[in-house]
Amino acid sequence: MNASFHIGTRTVSVHTSIADISADDWDRCAGSENPYVRHSHLLALEENGIASPENGFHPRHIILRDQKSDIIAAAPAYLKDHSEGELGIDLGLAMAHNRAVGPYYPKLQVEVPMTPISGPRLLVRAGVDEEEARLVLLAALRQQAEKDSASSVQIAYMTAPEWDTTESGGFMKSEGNAYVWRNQGMDSFEDFLAIMLSRHRTKIRRERRKVAAERLTYKQYSGHNITAELAGPFFVLYAATYHRNETEIWHNQAYFEQIFRTMPEMLDLVFAYKENDLIAMQLSFLGEDTIFAQHWGHTSNIRFLHFELGIYQTIEMAIRQGRAAVNFGTTGQHKVERGVGMEPAFHSMWFRSEAFLEIAEIGLKRKREAAAKENIEENARLPYTLNPEKEGGE
Repeated sequence: MNASFHIGTRTVSVHTSIADISADDWDRCAGSENPYVRHSHLLALEENGIASPENGFHPRHIILRDQKSDIIAAAPAYLKDHSEGELGIDLGLAMAHNRAVGPYYPKLQVEVPMTPISGPRLLVRAGVDEEEARLVLLAALRQQAEKDSASSVQIAYMTAPEWDTTESGGFMKSEGNAYVWRNQGMDSFEDFLAIMLSRHRTKIRRERRKVAAERLTYKQYSGHNITAELAGPFFVLYAATYHRNETEIWHNQAYFEQIFRTMPEMLDLVFAYKENDLIAMQLSFLGEDTIFAQHWGHTSNIRFLHFELGIYQTIEMAIRQGRAAVNFGTTGQHKVERGVGMEPAFHSMWFRSEAFLEIAEIGLKRKREAAAKENIEENARLPYTLNPEKEGGE
């Protein structure tokens, strides 16, 4: 059931399904830089049982309208009533809340379910005062948490400007890290290698030669070439990787069929073949300036193929297309030594119980310090030199 209330001159509506919101209205706020917050993607998550009550996700999407009833802002929000389907849960914080003031669940979560990729969470239509709209969204989220008797509002993987605003809105800051490659005006992959220490250039070239010796062929699909029929062979590779690692599969084949059908212009898919056998894939989401390299799968044991397809070819594509960055997500220490740096990932929290605030701030301060320490240590392993000319060539 949808509901509404007012904050000053703004009308807030709360929607229990993204399908109840006009795609045009939502996307006017979401913009085109981050495909994960587009209406078509959130719809695929809900319609295919990923952002579902079974996984603990009860939609509470927030829409903000002005006095003319024009949409000005939105937030993808979910009432979480258990930890199933939750990525990166802070067990210490949950246990402390349970002991100190009562149940941690339900909580109101602002995120893209099953997607630990940074992007906008407080979506504001172009031309609207962003700071004012974000503060009203934060107030609306707090009010909705009160209505749902939620312990807290937690916003995950937001942008830095949003993170700064949340503090003014009464939220406490938390922090993690993600692996992001930045394009430094490069024209080729060799330009990328040229700024590295020679031993790392040698290592990467050696890895690429070993994969090349396997005589694989690659087929790339993008835009209208991506069809729902590709989801079948894609999912075989996707599921095989999860089964091999003995980890839970986050998405299902129906979800991929839907996004291949409804948002192909925001996707890039590469299949790798050994002779006639399909053995690996890489699926990336495409923003205006950023490639989001999220999904990898394989059924082979070819050494270094993950680096070749998942990292090197993706960076090559970014350079070729003139994109500013590749976001590789939150895991994979092997990425740093191959030239992918670590950047902060921003989170914010507001707790309904004032009695818990001091405890929460102690825990979040430790988390921020640990994230900062990890960031420094990981980036110290980057293979770059300030004076590449002194290194010489191979």
